[in-house]
Amino acid sequence: MSDYSIAFISNEAVTRSYANEFLTEKWLGNFKVASSINSKRLENFKIDFCLIDTSKNFESFNELKDFCKNIGIKKIIIFYSENSLEQLKQHIKKQKDRIVFKKVERINSKELFINQFSDLIKLLSPVSSQSFMDLAELETSKSYDLILLGASTGGPEALKQIIGKLKPNMPPILVVLHMQPEFLVRYCERLTRITTLKVKRFIDHEKVVPNSIYIADGLNHMEISKTGSDYFLNKGTDEKVKGHCPSVDVLFNSAARIKKSNLLAILLTGMGSDGAEGLNSLKNSGAFTVTQNEETSEVYGMPKAALEIGASKCVLSLEQITKILSSQEI
Repeated sequence: MSDYSIAFISNEAVTRSYANEFLTEKWLGNFKVASSINSKRLENFKIDFCLIDTSKNFESFNELKDFCKNIGIKKIIIFYSENSLEQLKQHIKKQKDRIVFKKVERINSKELFINQFSDLIKLLSPVSSQSFMDLAELETSKSYDLILLGASTGGPEALKQIIGKLKPNMPPILVVLHMQPEFLVRYCERLTRITTLKVKRFIDHEKVVPNSIYIADGLNHMEISKTGSDYFLNKGTDEKVKGHCPSVDVLFNSAARIKKSNLLAILLTGMGSDGAEGLNSLKNSGAFTVTQNEETSEVYGMPKAALEIGASKCVLSLEQITKILSSQEI
């Protein structure tokens, strides 16, 4: 995952569309695509790297001058055309290590834009090259013993999208949703219609087996333990943690206590901060931890809380998370 955030600014809708698609696919970190440097989308968004398209109909050169004075931005790449170069020179001075001018031709083809954009983004600080990863590197990683998922608001729909794409021969999947028990029964029934995996409501102690999805019942917390090479789900208390029972933190923290396990933990869309501390514990114990990105989250509370404390090794879109999980097998 990248510890850095990127912003792409262009007043052309089609260019923003291409950039959004490209960054969703290739930039494993936070990003924003905005129509201007004064866009509300950039409010309270910490920008480490900024790419600004001034090549056509750019009218904010005076504001751009002030924007470039923001020393918190590590590198600014300004795309220009012949028409905009003179204005740029009047307002902005190039700085070898921080502000870079890059000439671009007007591009009518999506493929040409993506190819050129790929080259331009490589001008970012070398430290970011670790973040500019091909998703295939994650998809082909070794399989996991267990997959743990936590979600709240927006989670049921996100989970449906993921589970509908999963193939047979999967490691066990443990899920905590903030959902009332009376709704969980029907929800599990709906999931059984879109997957060949076995969907089970966890109620009491049982051994977990592959090709199964275990969803916390909602009456008690769900915890995981290991005896020998076998994993067991255990019934926890009914006391609310951060206002929730079941709690994602309870499941994640119990998994973090297991030694010599290869775990994948993902925190999806949701309100509040449940799961953030547990995800951090899992990261510190050696698990691979993922948070859903803001753009595809219905509510960005839980993933954001985890990201802010450094609990996430990788920030991915819901589509990318689905790709990674659908590539898993035992």
